[in-house]
Amino acid sequence: MTKPPPVHQPLETGPKKHRFFTSLRNSFFTGIIVALPIGLTVWLIAWFVNIVDTKVKPLIPAEFVPGWVFAIPGLGIMISIVALWLLGALATNFLGSRLLRFGENLVSRVPLVRNIYKTLKQIVVTMAQQKDQAFKEVCLLEYPRKGLWAVGFITSDLKGAPSQHLQDDYVCVFVPTTPNPTSGFLLFVKRKDLKILDMTPEEGAKMIISGGMVASDKDLQKLEDPTPSL
Repeated sequence: MTKPPPVHQPLETGPKKHRFFTSLRNSFFTGIIVALPIGLTVWLIAWFVNIVDTKVKPLIPAEFVPGWVFAIPGLGIMISIVALWLLGALATNFLGSRLLRFGENLVSRVPLVRNIYKTLKQIVVTMAQQKDQAFKEVCLLEYPRKGLWAVGFITSDLKGAPSQHLQDDYVCVFVPTTPNPTSGFLLFVKRKDLKILDMTPEEGAKMIISGGMVASDKDLQKLEDPTPSL
């Protein structure tokens, strides 16, 4: 009795090929996730250094400085830091403070410039004096209408002319925009209408910039996990 010819089983290459391409795709997107923040950070630093160098280097007399010095990247930033340090040291001594007041008196006589200068100086001085209190509390407030909530930062208690009309424990709340937190809205809100969040200002800023994807360091670690689920 003759044996039947052996039946050849088809090779199961489909699942293996699928796993291979899935692994290849995951590795590719993982590379993007790892490289994109690094590339953007390097690009932003290079852009900032180039901007400062472009503005500062032309102020240096070329006849007094060797040519190779101008090729140093970041030279403008180093010169700016030294110049600001010298300006601060000059302003803290007797002669420097007198010169500074003399210059401010000259500026105060120019109609349009004096208003801009006084406003900017007041903002900078106020922020410097309140650097330990400003933006320390992250809150939730109903904005722009009832039922919708936004993340804001309490900057200070209400002061000036608005405080004469709003006297029921109002505070100043800065509500940033997403993804650019440098712009936003200043709102005067009763403290009792705010919900103070158990978040640091850094966590609040991360949440705003990321559009809600990152709310804490744990969420950031999940995004930084090199094995994304795709």
